Amino acid sequence: MRTRTALTAALLALAALTAACGKSEEEIANDCKQALASGERATKTDRPDACEGLPQDDYDALVMSQALKDTGVVDDNGNVDLGELLDDQ
Repeated sequence: MRTRTALTAALLALAALTAACGKSEEEIANDCKQALASGERATKTDRPDACEGLPQDDYDALVMSQALKDTGVVDDNGNVDLGELLDDQ
């Protein structure tokens, strides 16, 4: 009985330590955003390493956001440049 209790306590302590060492989704999203901004290749199936662990919807939103920034339609603050958006050229 003592062995089982000690083993359970040790496993719970290990699980708590392991959970504390992992990154939150917000931290992963920030790292992913930086990787995408630096020009790392990004497709729906080929994610940068920094984006692993991010839910697909969040990843898709970051890829789309970076694509809009790359085209000049959206600035770094997230403001839409209507002149660029409506430009026919």
